Amino acid sequence: MQTRTRDGLILLLVGVLLGGGLAWLLGRRQETPPAAPRALDAVPAGALLVATLDLPALRGSPAFASFLREEREIPGLGKVRDVCGFDPVAALTEVAIAVPAAGEGGDFGLAAAGAVQDEALLACASKVIEARGGQPVVSTVGGFRAVRDSSAEGSGEIAVRPGGPILLGGGAYLRAMIDAAEGRTPAVGASGEHDDIARAVGEGAARVTVVLTPEQRAELGRELALSGAGRSPAAAIRAGGVGLALGPEIAVHAVVLCDAEAPCAELGAAMRAARDARADDLATRLIGLGSVLERIAIAADGNSLHARVKLSAEEAGALVERLASLRGLRQPAARPAPAPRLPRESDGSGGSDAPRGDAAAPPRGDATAPRRDAAPARRDAGAPPPDAVITPRERAKPDAGAP
Repeated sequence: MQTRTRDGLILLLVGVLLGGGLAWLLGRRQETPPAAPRALDAVPAGALLVATLDLPALRGSPAFASFLREEREIPGLGKVRDVCGFDPVAALTEVAIAVPAAGEGGDFGLAAAGAVQDEALLACASKVIEARGGQPVVSTVGGFRAVRDSSAEGSGEIAVRPGGPILLGGGAYLRAMIDAAEGRTPAVGASGEHDDIARAVGEGAARVTVVLTPEQRAELGRELALSGAGRSPAAAIRAGGVGLALGPEIAVHAVVLCDAEAPCAELGAAMRAARDARADDLATRLIGLGSVLERIAIAADGNSLHARVKLSAEEAGALVERLASLRGLRQPAARPAPAPRLPRESDGSGGSDAPRGDAAAPPRGDATAPRRDAAPARRDAGAPPPDAVITPRERAKPDAGAP
């Protein structure tokens, strides 16, 4: 009896310990904080275009790091850190940009995830609005707090909640993003259409997917017919996307999904012809894009069409610099030019002068106005015109020698 009693007590003790351990583990499991919100969770279903950026990966790439440098500026106000006391972008890890299929819902929406300082961000946005002469208004929408400029009808809003995400949009589309983020309406991942093209493109530090609605495809077919193109294989496109994978080499992979195999094969032949013609263009070769176009492999695979090319990090960096130069994305000397004109317009002879503030040709009544405008004009004159093919480094040489 004593042995059986002892064995029973031991089994009871083991059971209690196991049960208590299991309860403790379950309790710890329940206390585990939820996963950090993703930017895509705030993109409503039915978007026409969705673009995602992996910011840590892009920051670590020599080709793109300079575009994400911390010293960002707010046009006319100065550096972000000086205005707000911190840089909201520096702690972000993921950005998603969406364009709704219906234009009346808003032009676009932006969602960002990462280490979010919600109160500091709202204060920063309010400072920027006030510095520009606006009237910031903070409101609560669901679990988010939003700030907008009440003096500018139709202006965008910034919404944020503790832990994120940060949302930027306008009107009804911002509300739709909040509903998606809080699970009241489906997010873009629930539709599956963007997921299909995203899987075809593959993982990447940057990715763009486009899904056409039946109405948009019908409109595309009508426009192609009216343009004289007749029956074009482009009318068979239902979705497309492009991804950018970073590594020792930078790989670009674009995919087009078609209704059937024949239009995809026909579209591939047309794209190869366009590639060859563009690669031989003198302007294309001058900016260094000709050799890249020649290496693009375009091939149809059933209902899909694939285009692939790989670049070295140095080649990609130089190409990005040149393209940014031609598009005016990197002209820091020219961007601050409008700032001095703002007080001059308000100090002018009245409201009738305001429309002329952006015009370069008409002289102003203020004798000092031409001299204030002269400095930016000299900087612009020293830079190449948009069609000129000069890299930022080449452009910096004449500027450095200018008086």
